[in-house]
Order: sequence, then C-alpha cells, then structure tokens
Amino acid sequence: MNEEHNNFRGRSKLCSGYVRHVTLFIALLVCMFPGACGNARRRSATRPTAKPVLSANPNPVPAGHPDQRVASTEITWNTGDGSIGDLFVKIDREEERFVGRAPSGVMKIDWIQFDSLYQFRLYSKKRSKLLATLTVTRDD
Repeated sequence: MNEEHNNFRGRSKLCSGYVRHVTLFIALLVCMFPGACGNARRRSATRPTAKPVLSANPNPVPAGHPDQRVASTEITWNTGDGSIGDLFVKIDREEERFVGRAPSGVMKIDWIQFDSLYQFRLYSKKRSKLLATLTVTRDD
C-alpha cells in the first residue's frame, strides 16, 4: 500500500508538472500571433469610438404662457467612449457654469427664459477637450 501511495504521488507530481509546461507552452504560442496578448489591449485603446452626443428635447423650448417666466428642456449627453465628461452652460455673455459630470446622462433644465441663448458645452474631464456644443433657445 505504501509503495502504491508513493507511486501515485510520483505520478501526480509528474502530471502537474506536465500540465504547467503545456499551459505555459500554449500561452507562449498564443502570444506569438499578431494581435494577441498585450498588443490587443493597446490597439483597443486607440481604436475609434462612438461620437459624443449632446441634445435637448424640446429645442427650441415652446414659449408657453406669457406669464410663465421659465420653461424646461431635457439635456442628454454621452462622451461616446465611456470617459468622464463635464457639462457646462454659457448663458448669453456670462461665464460658463458647471452643470454636471458623468460619462453620460439626462438632466432636466427648468430655468430656460425668454430672450436668452443657452450654449451647453460637453468637455472631456477638466475641460481638456471640447467634445460637443448645443445652443438652446426659447420661442417668443
């Protein structure tokens, strides 16, 4: 019995060593083909992505009742590549104001007034690159 146990342990070690070598051989063989292993990751990071999206619904915003000072629209954005985007708005000649930060989103804007232009701007994080712009108006 002891001899059988030692014989089994010996075969088990031999088998596990064989499996490790075969696995290593297959991994090396796969990595030899173009586009496999690390090259695939690098290529996917530089491949073209979807275009950024920035839209408003409705646009122009309907005038509504003359006594209604503000109206609303829904802004939808998407950076197109899953990276964080910063959404800003420039109202008439004022400085840009921060609206939101996310790779994509939908936001109700309920402060659209008559006689103003609202230019929404979608940037890559920290305003390093302008991805899309959209002008929202309100009917008279």
